[in-house]
Amino acid sequence: MLKTLLGPFVAACVSLAIALLCFFLFHSNPTIAALFLLVGVLLAGAYASRIEAITASIAATLCLDYFFIPPIWQISIGDPAGWLALGVFLGVSLFATNLSGRLRRQRDEMAERQTEAEKLHALNRAILLSDAGAQDIRRILVNKCMELFGFDEAALFESATGEIYRSNQKGAISEVELRRVATYRTIETNEGLTGIPIALGNKVYGSFAFVGATLPVGLVQALGNTVALSLAQAQTHEAANRAEAVRRSEELKSIMIDALAHELKTPLTAIEAAADMLHGGRVSAEQRDDLIDIVQQEAQRLRRLMGEAIHLARIEAKRFKLDRQPAPAARLIQAAIDALGPRASSHPIIVSIEGNHPSVLGDPELIAELIKQLLDNALKYSAADKPIAVTASEDNGWINIAVRDEGLGLTELEQGRIFDKFYRARRDRAGVPGTGMGLAIAREIAEAHGGAVRVESQQGHGSLFTVSLPATPIAVASLSESAITT
Repeated sequence: MLKTLLGPFVAACVSLAIALLCFFLFHSNPTIAALFLLVGVLLAGAYASRIEAITASIAATLCLDYFFIPPIWQISIGDPAGWLALGVFLGVSLFATNLSGRLRRQRDEMAERQTEAEKLHALNRAILLSDAGAQDIRRILVNKCMELFGFDEAALFESATGEIYRSNQKGAISEVELRRVATYRTIETNEGLTGIPIALGNKVYGSFAFVGATLPVGLVQALGNTVALSLAQAQTHEAANRAEAVRRSEELKSIMIDALAHELKTPLTAIEAAADMLHGGRVSAEQRDDLIDIVQQEAQRLRRLMGEAIHLARIEAKRFKLDRQPAPAARLIQAAIDALGPRASSHPIIVSIEGNHPSVLGDPELIAELIKQLLDNALKYSAADKPIAVTASEDNGWINIAVRDEGLGLTELEQGRIFDKFYRARRDRAGVPGTGMGLAIAREIAEAHGGAVRVESQQGHGSLFTVSLPATPIAVASLSESAITT
């Protein structure tokens, strides 16, 4: 009660203070005093509440009568002209008060709308500048609404997927309420909870609900439209990504088929020619053995090509599961060399293990395949008398396995694309057999383990391929080593 009366009391005191200043300090006449008091009333109307402004007007009228309208020092008027003057002053004061209050309300409304517009703009900006995935964008939308509008809780329901994205895992917003708002497409308010349908035109994207804030109806509708636009953009972007993925998948299949068809011609032609000669029976025992060797070698080449194609297809489709376990780097390198078979004997392979038995934490079969692909690439592009160096070392929780060859090297452009699927350097397409799948397989396996593979090369000085993979923790490595020894 005291707080309610304090404002009008202060307004009356301000009018009294203006009257006292005009009377005792400036010795103003009634006209000047009335102008000063009217300025005070205008200020009260612009910055105070309505009741305070009216109080200021009445107090200014009484002060004008008491100090400036004869008889002085009395709340009474002896001349009818005085009544007219006071009546006009009171009317002008109340009119000015009403006008100032209206302007103040318009100013406050404009400031509030500007604030609302800035919040909606900040929400749109956060969504547009976000480079997160689809689900993360929806979570960013919910969290940003919480931050900007001061909600205690918020939840977004998407009709297309049936997913609910919440600011709190266990809150007051139920799935039933979210689905009901989306179904009936009406704004609902219930015990502090507000639900907004998320729709554009005739298409319903879901609903949005929040607790802990009361927003104007216009802002609620604008928020619903903003969320709807964000969801529509996210879904459109996802659809475009799916279409692009399908297009790339089809393109990948076409390239794979073309590459395999081209690479299969050579071994099939050799096998067919050897089979015709064997079938004719006009070969010596020595020639017969040579032809059988050719058939076996080309059959192994076919098996390798098909294995690479199947491996790449499985990796591309994410249809493999990592069997992570500690594996010594030396053992993995030897497994890769053994998998190369007779081809490994065509070059001197020098293996160097630095440190105290570095061990990789990963899928031994896949990592051995990764190293085999790097070795196979080095074998293809090195002269027969040139050695291939393989080193393994540990560095801050990572195992670095490097394969160096002394081939022709790569240009900067080739280094940037060497790990792309089916990419082959122009000079290699005719002289060196291959499909361009090996290094792509190596990169996919490394990235699946959380690692990476990179190349350093200089034309005329060979290439260095290095793969970084997670190291086995020391305790696990020691336990594994003791188990192996036992």
